[in-house]
Amino acid sequence: MKQSLLAHLLPVSEQRVARQSLWLSAIMVVQLLTGVVQLSLCARILGPEGLGVLFTIMATTSLLFALLAVPGNEVITTYVTRSQANGKQQEATQILRYTLIIALGTRLLGYAVIVMVAPVISHLLTGDLTGGGGYREMFNIVPKADSGLVALKGDYVIPTLVYAVTGIMTGVSGEAMAVLRLADRVHLGFIAMLIGSLAKVVALATVFMIGEGLLAVTLAFIIGTGILNGVLLVAMFVSARKMGLSVWSCSWSFTIPPEIIRFQIAHFGRSVVEALNRYIDVLVIVGLTNATQVGFYRAAHQIVDISRCAFGAIARGIQNEYSKLWFSSNRTMVKRLSLRFTVLATALGLLGYGLLIMLHESIIRILLGADFTDIASPLLIMIPGGLVFACITALYVLPSATGRAMPHFVATLVALVVQLIALIVLTPTYGAMGAALAYTIYFLVFAGVMMPFVLTTLRSRKNWKDA
Repeated sequence: MKQSLLAHLLPVSEQRVARQSLWLSAIMVVQLLTGVVQLSLCARILGPEGLGVLFTIMATTSLLFALLAVPGNEVITTYVTRSQANGKQQEATQILRYTLIIALGTRLLGYAVIVMVAPVISHLLTGDLTGGGGYREMFNIVPKADSGLVALKGDYVIPTLVYAVTGIMTGVSGEAMAVLRLADRVHLGFIAMLIGSLAKVVALATVFMIGEGLLAVTLAFIIGTGILNGVLLVAMFVSARKMGLSVWSCSWSFTIPPEIIRFQIAHFGRSVVEALNRYIDVLVIVGLTNATQVGFYRAAHQIVDISRCAFGAIARGIQNEYSKLWFSSNRTMVKRLSLRFTVLATALGLLGYGLLIMLHESIIRILLGADFTDIASPLLIMIPGGLVFACITALYVLPSATGRAMPHFVATLVALVVQLIALIVLTPTYGAMGAALAYTIYFLVFAGVMMPFVLTTLRSRKNWKDA
């Protein structure tokens, strides 16, 4: 009955967007709830300074993976979609297999590099914890004797290497979700996310109850991530086979069109810049201040990120449909989708962030405890940045959906440079609040640079025909 009602209310393309957006939103809800519980447990297990240490390990390892691992999810959503639309199943299979090999192989390379640099990460953290200025003391091999937290938590090499295993486990998770979106089987991703998230929460709760510390927390992350991605991979291969993409039976020799290589290089460059934006702030803050300021900043950051989950689901749900409509030369539907979902995302943003402003003090006390009351100001400073992202959610993915990865890369790069300047200028004086302002500045600059590319795409006559 529900499907029949949906079919009467919306065209087929909008049905797919709505269905996938709903499932992706459900995944985001699970991620949101898991993130809330995860942040709450980690904050209570580790405290502000220990949470800053954990975030620094996460940021450093994730950044190294991003610098070396080549993602293929947008290649799948754009070019596997195109090949299937043109009836080229063998080409689609080859492209899929190529992206999986490259993604997993480069992740393994990334872990090898992390093994080599883990002692440097440990010295950065122990240098920071012995009195601030982590970069100045990065290579001080012997920590000061009076460093209580160093004595309590010890060497950070092992926790770094343990947590980095999650980077291998997520090696093809983005590609797996892209396949599920292409197959219109996103509900399987929801099942995987639900199982993995429950496992992670149970593991973290166990760590909290038995009173363990940083190493046990990183092991809990491995448990949840391993289960999640194991289920996700099974779902991916089953879905690929149902679409006629027999990955395992494909010949070892295949040819990838040069345009795909160029697109993937551009996407990789964009991913590197996005990773720098996502993680470099932590390294700058720990270098210019201390781990406690990292803990305050990232706790506020996490709350805003959780609030952005629904908008990310809308973006991922609509991008694949943009590609289908673009390569089918359907101009009217692209414009209709972009308008409707922009209005929807903006309305949701105004409602959600308005509630967050009203309830932020209660949320901080309930979620993190009394030790984190100082994050109220950074949180309020970040909210305008989250609202800007909500307003452009259905628009910024449009150029990439048409095979143009460069606009997103340029916008991200420009915004990152401005953010880094703001971090360097503001953080030494204002700490977490200065970093929060740099966060909001990033989104303002990103939207300002990205929107001309979006408008140019909507006005373009190339590959268009009126429906």
